[in-house]
Amino acid sequence: MEGVKGPLLVVSNHVSDVDAGFILTALPARLRHRVAIATGGEALEGLRTPASGRGFFARIYDRVQWVSGVALLNLFPLPRDAGFRRSFAYAGEAVDFGYSVLVFPEGRHTTDGNMNPFRAGIGLLAANLDIPVLPMRIDGLFDIKRQGKRFAAPWKISVRIGEPMKFPLDSDPQRIAAELQNAVEQL
Repeated sequence: MEGVKGPLLVVSNHVSDVDAGFILTALPARLRHRVAIATGGEALEGLRTPASGRGFFARIYDRVQWVSGVALLNLFPLPRDAGFRRSFAYAGEAVDFGYSVLVFPEGRHTTDGNMNPFRAGIGLLAANLDIPVLPMRIDGLFDIKRQGKRFAAPWKISVRIGEPMKFPLDSDPQRIAAELQNAVEQL
């Protein structure tokens, strides 16, 4: 990571809800404090506007989680189904302000320890942001999760960081997604 400056588009495999913490911890301090984290748009919206069927205190708790995530972790919604344009615009604004963007291109956690296919939207985002893409990979966390453990010895989980990649603006989004998935798998 010597000489690598932000902003970057950071992509990683997706194992659990705590992945972002591992990724941020692995990044150098000069980068980790200026990262906007894409999270499931539908889940984030559910916290912002809890269902009326939830109890009073549950709705307050959901809103506190939403405020905490947005204010402290700089979360922004990246929906699975619709509303990409607004999310991509937010990612672009974050980059304009010097923030890196962290995305989990699989769109959901792994259920068997193997990576899910990267969605083509990551290719579109990478091409349009026109910034270096930093592939990263979390290893060991799935085994801890499968065993039902809440804590692990530090050497049981590792985060690998690849070399930054750059793609021309006219690159095919599917090809970019495939290349990024391959880069993460090879780490």
